Amino acid sequence: MHLDVEVSYNEIKYCMMDPFPQSVYSYFAEHTDLRHVMGLGIAATRGSAAALSFCYSLLPLTMCRNLITRLRELPLHQYVPLDSHVQFHKLVALTALFFSVVHTVGHCINFYHVSTQPVENLRCLTKEVHFDSDFKPTICYWLFQTVTGVSGIMLYAVVCVMFIFAHPRIRQKAYKYFWSTHGLYVLLYLLCLVHGLAKITGSPRFWIFFVGPAVIFALDKVVSLQTKFVELDILDTELLPSDVTMVKFRRPPNFKYLSGQWVRLGLTGLQPGEFHSFTLTSAPHENHLSVHVKAQGPWTWRLRNHFDPNSGRAHEVQKVRLEGPYGGGNQDWYKFEVAVMVGGGIGVTPYASILNDLVFGTSTNRYSGVACKKVYFLWICPSHRHFEWFIDVLRDVERKDVTNVLEVHIFITQFFHKFDLRTTMLYICENHFQRISQRSMFTGLKAVNHFGRPDMTSFLKFVQHQHSYVSKVGVFSCGPSALTKSLSAACETVNNQRRLPHFLHHYENF
Repeated sequence: MHLDVEVSYNEIKYCMMDPFPQSVYSYFAEHTDLRHVMGLGIAATRGSAAALSFCYSLLPLTMCRNLITRLRELPLHQYVPLDSHVQFHKLVALTALFFSVVHTVGHCINFYHVSTQPVENLRCLTKEVHFDSDFKPTICYWLFQTVTGVSGIMLYAVVCVMFIFAHPRIRQKAYKYFWSTHGLYVLLYLLCLVHGLAKITGSPRFWIFFVGPAVIFALDKVVSLQTKFVELDILDTELLPSDVTMVKFRRPPNFKYLSGQWVRLGLTGLQPGEFHSFTLTSAPHENHLSVHVKAQGPWTWRLRNHFDPNSGRAHEVQKVRLEGPYGGGNQDWYKFEVAVMVGGGIGVTPYASILNDLVFGTSTNRYSGVACKKVYFLWICPSHRHFEWFIDVLRDVERKDVTNVLEVHIFITQFFHKFDLRTTMLYICENHFQRISQRSMFTGLKAVNHFGRPDMTSFLKFVQHQHSYVSKVGVFSCGPSALTKSLSAACETVNNQRRLPHFLHHYENF
């Protein structure tokens, strides 16, 4: 049975103008006999295939770290939310998962309809498929004996494994399994290219979407290989309070970076093939590199135990491998005349580099002609003892800040009730000590201590009033997603008042 239906010009024009691809495939497929043989499943399959081709091709671009780092240096950064590239990667991946399910269900419907058709009806399906006159293809044939079926089952299995191990809980507790299974993306794209070769429902089109992003992603990977296999000597390690480990290592020749940028780090003595992301805490003018690692997951705890003097391995010759540097949400601080920086918990690590770079540049006139004239730094932490190492960083920064470009506020969130008796007494003692000695009684810093969480909207209004002569203020944050959301909401609230300056929020989540 072969339906010879003549398609009019108006019918084709209508199909091409239809904004919904499912409608196009459902209507236009009428005239290629696919609709009659496969039923409504052809519309779902072909429409979702187009969406999948776009989503899976877009995913590699969201992980081109070197490309994103270069884009941050362009004015385009002001209009494209590059800080959200990881969140965008997750959103595109979830969209791809949805259409993968639709595509799979559509194929099951297709194969069911095809397996119930007389053999003579299938000869009009595609010229690539041939059957003997007495052969009756079943649904098992289409699933397990065709390129489309076998590759589709393998693709679905790969996608399921990658998504299961990408769950936030597994990623935090068993990062190496997340990273290993995410390496299956190579197999995924090979199977995507193979999946349409049988031409059961049409010529393969995935490669058209994929070839451009694949070339860009491959070049980005090649750039990363320049430093990945260079082994750098560890110069010093220190076990700091609150389970933080400082690792100082040699700086590669011609290694240039901006304060606030991050690297991917691997240790030869600890699973050399496993790399983790850390913000550089050394300043660009220093002749070494350093990171501060908070022990939270299996790898970071192994790192801390590895350098424990009692472990017996602390004096072994160790080297690190490096990827990067990569752009961070905080690296553009120097482009603003006035900047507000907010660090939450271990999110203060980029500011160890930034604040050091700031006071070095302003005290030595290195930044003459550069916009930055005033920086407000807000550190939000449960208590001082959680990050004692950063107190030492602030003490050194305050000593070098001869131009008073920096104003620091520390917020202790361990006290939830702002006006209970204990908190009130602490306020009185702290304010009295600050007036007399110009120092905090808790930290010995010039930085003002507050008890409770900051009211970011009120603080931004204060900055707006103090610096009404500027048009834009850069707001930078690093910390939990809750901190990012609250600060973004505060910026939006203040910006809605249509008064200058306007606040631009750049952020990093961990």
